[in-house]
Amino acid sequence: MRYSKWKSQRTVFLFPILLISLLQLNCGSQPATGRGQQVLEESAEAMGGLQALGAIENITRQGTRQTSSLGHGRDTSERLNVTPARPFTQIIDFTVPREANGSSSTQIGQMEDWVKGGYQNVAGRALRALEPKHMKAYRKEWDRDIAKFLVHALGEESRIAGITESTVAGQLHQVVSVSYIDGVLYQVYVDDSSHLISKLEFIEDRNPYGDLAKERIFSDYREVGNIKLPFSETTKEMDLVTQVREWSQISLNGELQEELFEIPAELQERAQSLAHAETYPVIATELAKGVYFGEGIGMNNMWVEFEDFVLVAEGPNNEMQSLAVIHQIRETIGDKPIRYLVTTHHHEDHTGGIRTYAAEGAIIITQANNEALIREQLTLPHTLNPDRLAQSQSEPQIELVTDRKTISDGTRTVEILHFPNPHSNGYLTIYLPRERLIFESDMFTILQGEMGLPPVRPEAQDFHDAVTQAGWRVDRIVPGHGRLLQWKELVDAIQASP
Repeated sequence: MRYSKWKSQRTVFLFPILLISLLQLNCGSQPATGRGQQVLEESAEAMGGLQALGAIENITRQGTRQTSSLGHGRDTSERLNVTPARPFTQIIDFTVPREANGSSSTQIGQMEDWVKGGYQNVAGRALRALEPKHMKAYRKEWDRDIAKFLVHALGEESRIAGITESTVAGQLHQVVSVSYIDGVLYQVYVDDSSHLISKLEFIEDRNPYGDLAKERIFSDYREVGNIKLPFSETTKEMDLVTQVREWSQISLNGELQEELFEIPAELQERAQSLAHAETYPVIATELAKGVYFGEGIGMNNMWVEFEDFVLVAEGPNNEMQSLAVIHQIRETIGDKPIRYLVTTHHHEDHTGGIRTYAAEGAIIITQANNEALIREQLTLPHTLNPDRLAQSQSEPQIELVTDRKTISDGTRTVEILHFPNPHSNGYLTIYLPRERLIFESDMFTILQGEMGLPPVRPEAQDFHDAVTQAGWRVDRIVPGHGRLLQWKELVDAIQASP
């Protein structure tokens, strides 16, 4: 109760209530914003002082990283694709900002530069410029890096919303709510004994999961010069561990090797143009009359014209790419309604754009094993960044395929087949018999610029065998990743495989 209100009442009866309230303000919240500010300042001091944290220009971390990709399990009942811990080096230059990371300080797998754009080495097979979505995501990660988090949390652009208490692993924590510079509301768990941050909780927009709950857990704080930093970081998404980083060595403000941040000459112009692009580049190539290959940066799809409607094979990546594809459909075919969107499998990079098609009124065709996961992706809340489907509030339509399905209107025929393989237990491939074209994702891929035959994984053999057993005659493969392929390239790769 505020003092001004108590003064206006002037009753003896309210005095005890006012006294209790004043005690709570002095002992509990101060008020909340002031107490929260104090807790974060104490945390900054425990890490070495706000001035010292602000003076960090770059940081190099070496150790291991273990990732478990959300939405990439083989079975739809398993959300995670778990990979083993591998050597990992991370170099962040906060002054640009930019980052180079990879298996060592010289083996760079990916580089991101806020000004110049970035590139990645795709499985050691080819180099590719980064997609538009990457820069914003990395900028958030640089700003929320634990070495810089408190600098921004105590900065003018952030606002402290409140403070509570919580017990974590038997230890009392002060939990400060901070509306951060990136617009995200963070719950900052500060150990009441050490005054160090042990955890960040927040919700952020993450395609295709919408309002995604995340945690970042910090432990094993050690001295790095005059700074105290965590040597262990664990990330949770949807309450599942998706990344563990264990650092063996951390250094600050070292001399950076500029060559690690150079973009290969052949990628520089493309990387620059994509860095902050507001639209996603999709190149439409007509494969046959009314059949188009939509080539994206790393993810592709295909659209097929029927007499009265359009069928789209694959809705990958995100809404930005889906809107670009829909624009290309209008340019190449016209205003026929998109009646079907066929998704090959449930992995989130191949389903990230299906919500946009559902908003268009398209029926989402998926294999029966994927029903629960696809339905979840189409109905999860998207309140932080409402997409087209959230804005339309329309009811998504789903059609399930168990084994086979044929779509035909007398002028065009598309056949859809499910076959088991190690990559996904709910997989569909899309075949056009008259055109002798087949669309697949992740079964067999040759990347743009890749030289020689790629490695053949078991699913490539399963794909070949399923097509052969179905009696389909295929000339060309339209891939969800990489360049267009001749069927013979798959056959040659299988024959050359040991």
